[in-house]
Amino acid sequence: MSLTNTRQLLASPPLWAVCLLALVWLLPGLFGSEPWKPDGAYTFGLISHISNTGDWVVPTLAGEPFMEKPPLYFITAALLNNALGGWLLAPVDAMRLATGLYIGLAMLGIALAARELFGRGYGRWAVIILLGCLGFPVRAHQLITDTALFAGIAWATYGLVLAPRRPRLAGVLLGAGVAVALLSKGLIGPGVVGLTALLLPALSPAYRTRRHALTLLIALLVFLPLPALWMSALYQRSPELFHTWWWDNNFGRFFGTNHLGPRATHGFYFKLLPWYALPAWPLVLYGAWCYFRDKQLLRLVAPGVFFIIGFSVLSAASDARELYGMPLLVPLSLLAVAGVRETATLRVPGRVLWALIALLVLGLLLLGGYALATGAPAKVYAVVSRRFGGWQPHWVPLAWVAAGLLLLGLYALWQQAPTQRLSGGLWRWAVLLAGIWGMLGTVYLPALDEQMAYRLPFRMLRHPLHLALKDGCVASLRLGEPQRALLSHYGRAQTLRLETQPAAGQCRWLLVQSENGWAPHFSQPLQPQLVVARPGDDKERYLLYALPQPLAQMGLLLN
Repeated sequence: MSLTNTRQLLASPPLWAVCLLALVWLLPGLFGSEPWKPDGAYTFGLISHISNTGDWVVPTLAGEPFMEKPPLYFITAALLNNALGGWLLAPVDAMRLATGLYIGLAMLGIALAARELFGRGYGRWAVIILLGCLGFPVRAHQLITDTALFAGIAWATYGLVLAPRRPRLAGVLLGAGVAVALLSKGLIGPGVVGLTALLLPALSPAYRTRRHALTLLIALLVFLPLPALWMSALYQRSPELFHTWWWDNNFGRFFGTNHLGPRATHGFYFKLLPWYALPAWPLVLYGAWCYFRDKQLLRLVAPGVFFIIGFSVLSAASDARELYGMPLLVPLSLLAVAGVRETATLRVPGRVLWALIALLVLGLLLLGGYALATGAPAKVYAVVSRRFGGWQPHWVPLAWVAAGLLLLGLYALWQQAPTQRLSGGLWRWAVLLAGIWGMLGTVYLPALDEQMAYRLPFRMLRHPLHLALKDGCVASLRLGEPQRALLSHYGRAQTLRLETQPAAGQCRWLLVQSENGWAPHFSQPLQPQLVVARPGDDKERYLLYALPQPLAQMGLLLN
């Protein structure tokens, strides 16, 4: 389906520069921080369980089954932790390599799909556009299963694009991508891909052939074994847990019958994509108009149908988060390449303006980082320290060495900008965004980590909790999933939740997560033995109570 014969080869940065941009964009933020709530923290707990026990069938969080997501990402991260954690990398950094692995695989799949659609030289533009999307950097560096889903969707989309030309290979890629998507996040991703594959023959003659049927048959055969292996093992272990995953965390979440997840607001994804997918969506609109004008719109049918179905399914779901929109960047990045065309040469004033903007933005970020390290200039530190409560100025040499290497890479990349106005602007935008993210992931990361991590408060709880556990058990109230995972890691302790475990009523110790000053009321006055919080966090507190008698006899009042 290549369009090489209908479009002239676009002047592009060299392949080595695109690979360097991907590394400069990807590496900062993968290393040097603790697990952050919400998603990274509980994912860390699930990975730690597999790493410590080898049990890949039932994801377990702080001693309790956690059936929200299948285990592929957790298994991958656990293998990397067992191979590299402790001797080469900190455990959480070794685990986060799984994120880098899956995002790298996704970039490759997207590049190959764009090359198949548009011809040689265009695959790199899909990656450049993806790296320039404003909503992508934060999630693409986190310890979350959605990165594996993203990779699965990317390769499944490549399979759909490749199907008219190489049906057998396309079937293998499509089936493997869908299997990765299901084993990463559940049924919705595979459902969207499946609907797209079935609808394509009705819309395009290129898919209305026996070759496409062969692609789907091969895809089904490739897809089935691994999901069937995990699902059968889970069902044999516990039919109840299988039902919890199959119904509650797939259909129940979609229809809202189990009241899990944040409720969707009207038009959530319409409001999200204008900033989240910038600059992809303006290029999509321009490219679609150009292809419609040239009567070639059907050439974009595979990513176009995937986006429409994916957007519709997400919009129909009862819960919504910006994280759920990340897979939509796969078809949008591909469709946006259609809008990258030859334009007039960017003249010297335009190039100077771009350079001044980059110098101003990166210079301000460096000044803020210097203020965090030294406390000077005082006015600058007063501004940046508002965001980093509890931070005490000090140098972190490794972060500044990494920032220096990053700036050298950015300078080399800036020199490779194409001369055309549009393509040169896209390249400079992606390089600048990589620089902004790189500064946040190096010189700002220690201060961010100090504020976001639970290491300090939960290590303060370790000794009191161990003493309490010698007295029997410790109950917990309102302790969230991320906090339970990190308490198990830093505090080396697990609690019995009052919300789910009747045995908690026999405990004489109670750990409470307090939000905005909330505290439980007992039938008799009682003060906490210990109160801890993250540095600079004046909203979230952890209260440890020593009780004169078991909780079941204390008359705990929650209102």
